Amino acid sequence: MFTRRHIREKVTKALYAFFQSDNHEIAAGEKELFHSIDRVYDVYLYYLSLPAALKHYATNYLEDKKQKKLPTEEDLNPLLNFVENPLIEGLENSSELNRLLNKHKINWTGEQELIKKLYFSFKEEIWFRSYLTKKDASFEDHREVIYEIYEQCLFPSEVIRQYFEDKSIYWLDDIELMQTGVLKTIKGIKQDSPSEFRIQMLHKEAEEDRKFASELFRKTIVHSDQYQKEIAERTQNWEIDRIAKMDVILMKMAICELLEFPSIPVKVTLDEYIEISKDYSSPQSKNFINGVLDRLVSDLKRNDKINKTGRGLVE
Repeated sequence: MFTRRHIREKVTKALYAFFQSDNHEIAAGEKELFHSIDRVYDVYLYYLSLPAALKHYATNYLEDKKQKKLPTEEDLNPLLNFVENPLIEGLENSSELNRLLNKHKINWTGEQELIKKLYFSFKEEIWFRSYLTKKDASFEDHREVIYEIYEQCLFPSEVIRQYFEDKSIYWLDDIELMQTGVLKTIKGIKQDSPSEFRIQMLHKEAEEDRKFASELFRKTIVHSDQYQKEIAERTQNWEIDRIAKMDVILMKMAICELLEFPSIPVKVTLDEYIEISKDYSSPQSKNFINGVLDRLVSDLKRNDKINKTGRGLVE
C-alpha cells in the first residue's frame, strides 16, 4: 500500500519536526519516523476487524429482541443474512488476519457504545433492509453489503475518525490509503475459500523501503548545511531565513536524492517534491521550488556532480 511518495511524505514531516525541535539526536528522530510509518497499518487492521465486531453486536441485539415482553414476528424470526454473512465469517476465521490482530493488539473490546452507534447508523438503511430480506442471497450480495457498510457508514464516520485521532496523531493523514487497502482485501475474498484471502501489506519491499526512508532522513540532516548553501546560491534575491521552512526542507531532500541516490532518476525526484509541495506548503511553493531545483540541476550536471547509475539513468 505504501509507495515511495508516502515514504517521502513521512520523511518530510519527520524532518520538519526534527529541525523545529531542540532535540537533535538523529537516532531519536529516526525512531519517531519509523513509529509514524508502522502505526499507520493499525488503521487497516482496525477497519478489517470491524465487520466481525458489528456482527457480534448484531447477534446479541437480535437475541435480546427475542426476550422482549411483546416480541414482534420479526423479533422472533429475525432476518439473518448479515449475522450469517460468509465474508464476515471468512474475516473472523482468517488465521493470518488473526495473527496480525494479535501481534498489533488490535480489537474493539470495551468499545460497545461505539460499535452500537456504527450498527445503528446503517441497520435501517433501505439498501441494508433490502439485503436482509433477500432469500438465497448470493456471495456477491454478501460482498456488496460489506462494501456499502464501509463506504456509506464506516469510512465517513466521524465517530471512528475521532477514535483513531485519540489513538494516534499519525493515523488520519493516511486513512484514505488504508481504506483503499480494506476494499481491495474485501474484493479478494473468494467464495470457495473465504478465510484464505490476501492480506494487504504496508510495504511491497519492506527492507528496501525502510533503508530508503532511513538514508533519506539521515543524509538530509548530515548534509543540511551544505544543501542550505546550494539553495542560498540560487535564491540570491531572497534571504534564506525568509523562505518557508517546509520549502527549504523539500529542496534539501530533493538535493539529497539528486546527489546521494544514484538509482533514482532526476525527473522522478523533481516531480515528487513538486507534487509534495502542493499538499504541504504554500500555493506559490510549487513554482518557486521548481525554479530553484531546475537551476540547481543544470549547475550540478554542468559540474558533473550528478552521477546516476543503472539502465536508462546514465545521461
